[in-house]
Amino acid sequence: MTEHAPPPPPPPAPRNEDTPALPDALRDAPMSQGMAVPYITLAHRDRSDRPAWGNVDPIRLREVLERALCQICGTPLGEQVILFILPSDFRQGLTVEPGLHPACAEYSARACPLLAGRMHRYHRHPAQRLTRCADPRCHCWGWVPPRPDPARDGAPTEAWYELRLPLSEYRVITVPGTDNRPAVTGIDLKTPRLMHRIRKIRDAAQPSQRERDPLAMLLVVGVLFAGTDQ
Repeated sequence: MTEHAPPPPPPPAPRNEDTPALPDALRDAPMSQGMAVPYITLAHRDRSDRPAWGNVDPIRLREVLERALCQICGTPLGEQVILFILPSDFRQGLTVEPGLHPACAEYSARACPLLAGRMHRYHRHPAQRLTRCADPRCHCWGWVPPRPDPARDGAPTEAWYELRLPLSEYRVITVPGTDNRPAVTGIDLKTPRLMHRIRKIRDAAQPSQRERDPLAMLLVVGVLFAGTDQ
């Protein structure tokens, strides 16, 4: 019997020029829909198989906050930390978004549809993305739908900003809950000196939101009193 040589491997798919290059820290990261799956994203045991976009793994989130890890690649943060923040974060004095390495932040700002301005509303009903898989060793059977957030569920996105701060000012705090609001744990925005360290990544989806944006005024003040070194 004549042996046939195996068929040659298919040529690599052409790379979309709009797809940002992966930083070194994400070379081995699981990929889904052409994007690296962030370390804190809720995902199956096979993290490339239908990750629950828009949902955060509470165990990994706690680990990232306690050990000062990058929310994207899951390795320790360096001397410079990037935060993605909203005007509403600034008003409450903290952000629930953990820090990122500068390289991971640059990648995320281009890859994430929300940050890159390709998506103008938050995911509607992100809990519906909690699909179970057939892997008996996967923990998806125990996934708990997140508490509904009417401020974000399908709502137009606010403006997003990038804040750069030294690791020495990266502080995890908890705002106690009230009768109407649960306790919130996140990164302190009262301690860091925001001026000269902040830049806008994308505008708010609706013009009316821009009129209520305190961070926009902060940028104007920074330019007026300190030049353009922000």
